[in-house]
This record gives sequence, structure tokens and C-alpha cells, in this order.
Amino acid sequence: MNKSSKLPYVLLAIAFIWLAILSQNLSSLDHKTDTEQVIQQDVTGFSTDFTRIVDENSAAVLSILTENGTSTGFVYRQDNDTVYILTAYHSVADATRLNVQFGTYRCEAALKGYDPLIDLAVLEIKTPYQIPVLKTGDASLLKRGEYVILIGTPLSQEYAGSVRTGMIASSITAVENSLTYDEQRYDYYLDVIQVSAELENGYSGSPVLNMAGEVTGMITMAPESQLSFAVSINEIRKVADLIIADTEVHRNLYGIKEIYVHSMENYEKSNLGLNVDTISGIYAQRVREASLAYEAGVRTGDVITAINDIPIDDLDDYLDLCYGNYENFTFTVLRNGETHSLGVIHD
Repeated sequence: MNKSSKLPYVLLAIAFIWLAILSQNLSSLDHKTDTEQVIQQDVTGFSTDFTRIVDENSAAVLSILTENGTSTGFVYRQDNDTVYILTAYHSVADATRLNVQFGTYRCEAALKGYDPLIDLAVLEIKTPYQIPVLKTGDASLLKRGEYVILIGTPLSQEYAGSVRTGMIASSITAVENSLTYDEQRYDYYLDVIQVSAELENGYSGSPVLNMAGEVTGMITMAPESQLSFAVSINEIRKVADLIIADTEVHRNLYGIKEIYVHSMENYEKSNLGLNVDTISGIYAQRVREASLAYEAGVRTGDVITAINDIPIDDLDDYLDLCYGNYENFTFTVLRNGETHSLGVIHD
């Protein structure tokens, strides 16, 4: 057989070998693609979102150690060598010795200031080290059913950094609260977030982290109903900033159990006798007697659109008015489709 007659067989053998190699490479590529898909699903999986948030924020959550036991706090701010820590006031109110512990690092803390009406205490420590600080979010954006993460120190220091998960059972809602402080009794509505997580002692002061890793609230004392509540970071932040700035905290107890009109559906407005075109203000679901609003003439069913001529559209607007330093108060309200101006003057 001459060389020219052998050429087709050689070419056929080369083609066969090439097809075999190509087929093996394609099979390997398919397997690799499947593997990559599985890895991608694992990386973006639900459990990984939780672990990422815990890993990124645990260093900014610490234990508060007093002679009365342990509780939790978190780093809110650092100015040069001064670190400000937020925690629940009831956990440190009677303490004569305050220490905080980050992992194995322990140091003494001082009580910078407090507001018992929202159960907030601001502690400060001095350190030359840069300490991780938690990011703050907006509690008004929370939705019922949204997952949140709590990091705390339940029971004792041995369990520091324990993690609990839960859901937002109800976003900003007003609950009745009563407190005797400096021999004066306060009866008021406290705006809180309800969290569907059963918490042990020591979680007081724990940050409530959303799935973006932002603090949206701080766990506070729970009423006798065994429900877990947190004060919104919006209110916590406003009071904490005043305390850090050495500014006196003025809290106006309007005595209103409020619902924000912008959160209402049209059928809810109609059922309450409101015009569906009403899109801002707060609906007075209840007005406590002997409160500022009641004294001015605000009654259940009124929609308060402004206080002291300052419009109210959302939670932050209302909080600005709750902590404003005013001597006299005027309320602009919608009642039966008519606008009224009501006022209270304190001599």
C-alpha cells in the first residue's frame, strides 16, 4: 500500500482521537459547571447570610459586667480615644462597678448618661485602639415577618456572643408603659418593635440587626406578657446623640397612641372616617388623659398633621417633636374633615 492510500486512514484516526479528547473535555466542562452552580447556591444560601452578618458584627457587641450580673451592649460611636457604648439602663442602674468585655479584652466603663423612659444608658470607655462600630439603620422600614438577628450575653459571660434569630412580629407600635423615677410617676406610650424571639436574662441591651447588618433597635425590658421588645434605633440614636453632646434631654409626653397615616390602606382610612386623600400625619388611636395632647384638646380619632406648625410625615418627624425643647404646644388636627388649631400654654 503506497503512502497516498494510507493517508485517509491516518486522517480518520486523527479525527477519531480528536473527537474523543473533545468529548472528554466537554464532559469535564459540564461537571465543572454543575459544581460551580452548587457552590454558588451554597455561597448565597440563607444560612450564609446569617453567618456573614454575625461574623461582620460580633466584634462590636460586648458584655456588660456589674456586681448584679451580665448584660449586653454594642459600640455606637468612637471619637478619637473615646468609645460610646449603648445598653439597657435597667441593667446598669444600680451598679457601682462597670466593666465591659470585648472577647478577652476587658476594661472599666463610665456611665455617660441615661434616659430611663426609653431604658437607655450610654457608657464610655477610653482606649487607644480602634474599635468596630455597628452601622445604624431605619426602624421605620422594618416589615412584619422580616428576619432579624440578636447577639448577646445570656445568663453569664461564659455565653458571650450567643446568637438568636427571630422575626419582626410587629413594626413600630405603641405600648403602655408606667415608670416611677425620682419619686415621680410617668404614664406614657412607648414606641417599640416586637421581636418573635424568646430571650434569656442578659440579652437586655442587645442590638437588633436586620439582614443588611444594620442596627434597627435595642432590646429593652419586656412587660409581664413575656413578649420581647426593642426600642427603635431612630429614638435610641436621637437620645444618645443628645447625651453624648452633653445636652439635656427634653422629652415631651404627648400621650398619643399613634398610627402613621401613610401606613394605612384606603379601606382603613374609610373605616375610621378619614378622607382617603389624607396621606400624612398621625392618627390618634388613643389619647391619655392628663397628657399634653389631651390638655390641648386632642381627642381619639383626630389626625395630627403638625405640632408647633412643624409637619409630621414619618417617625423621625415625630421624634424630633417629642424631643424638642418647647414651652408651649400647638396641635394642628383634622377632625370630621375640618382643620383645627389646638393649643396649650404653660406659664
